[in-house]
Amino acid sequence: MRAMITFVATASHQYAIRDVLETRSHPLHGKIVILNHQEFLASRRLPRSAYIIVDLERLSVEDARRVDARLDALVRACPDCLVLNLPSRIGTRQDIMRRLHEGGINDFRMMPITADPGMVRYPVFLRRDDDHEGPKSDLLETPQALRDAIAALDPRDRQLGRFVITEYVDARNVNGLHEKRSYTRVGDRLFPSAMDQSRGWVCKGEYSDPATVSDPVRELAFFNENADNATLRKAFDLAGIDYGRADYAVIGGRPQIFEINTNPWIEPPERVPAISRRGAEHIVAAWLSALEHLAAQAATQDPAWIEVAEASGKLPRRLSRRDVVHAALRGLGKLHYETRAMRVLRRLRLL
Repeated sequence: MRAMITFVATASHQYAIRDVLETRSHPLHGKIVILNHQEFLASRRLPRSAYIIVDLERLSVEDARRVDARLDALVRACPDCLVLNLPSRIGTRQDIMRRLHEGGINDFRMMPITADPGMVRYPVFLRRDDDHEGPKSDLLETPQALRDAIAALDPRDRQLGRFVITEYVDARNVNGLHEKRSYTRVGDRLFPSAMDQSRGWVCKGEYSDPATVSDPVRELAFFNENADNATLRKAFDLAGIDYGRADYAVIGGRPQIFEINTNPWIEPPERVPAISRRGAEHIVAAWLSALEHLAAQAATQDPAWIEVAEASGKLPRRLSRRDVVHAALRGLGKLHYETRAMRVLRRLRLL
């Protein structure tokens, strides 16, 4: 039996998983394959493994449809291959947020910019539908302010529907600070993965933000609690998301989900300030443990690589040092050793 996991992510956002997997010793070396979406669509042979499809919010509707079709072909060739994050089940960010509201989790709504400004609850703000960079406007207090903010957008963005309206919720805690909590899901495992505070209403938990207020003692206590688990599991289930991180606040005793990111960055502890390092180590350990658990569940019969129909055959060609090593390992059928190889290159400062 071979226990393997294949991540399928956009080429430019694989750091979210690679930064931990390629920088330390762990039992998953030799069990992880990382493909970009184009490789997944193009490769005639694919690993027999569990599949985690990430970065769904960055896929166009057409690209998501192609990934779904290839997953159908994969499951026909490998009925015992577990798939996490089916694009057809999840839909768009607006689909997710609508289900969370209709399912009784969220009191607030996210709506397209074509919504009637007279039918929303103020204040609101604008954000993009396809990134994780937070609000793209100040808080807008009136219908006219909303109309003006929409009119100021690039006409191409308005036409493509890249922006959405989100109703604001006051997420200040008992200390008067705006608070954001996070839970991460890996298959059937859920674990707390952040508690951030900010003096500003946009709380992203970035250490470089002067408005961020660190409280590592309180965060570590949160990591060892389980009070929000049941509601967060329901939220992930409503969203159809099997792998990702939900950012939320507890308001009036109830979690309110801001977003669910299908490709959360797992931050290496050595990159965070010393005061927050124990928390970062806790998150990394929980994530690696959950992946090991998933790999054990997904153990499949050899052969390790199988023929899968409907390959496009158009493999991307790139010339970076990483891409050359990746292509060589793929050609040798040894791509599951990539994290180990890249760890060596990182230690030699060749990446």
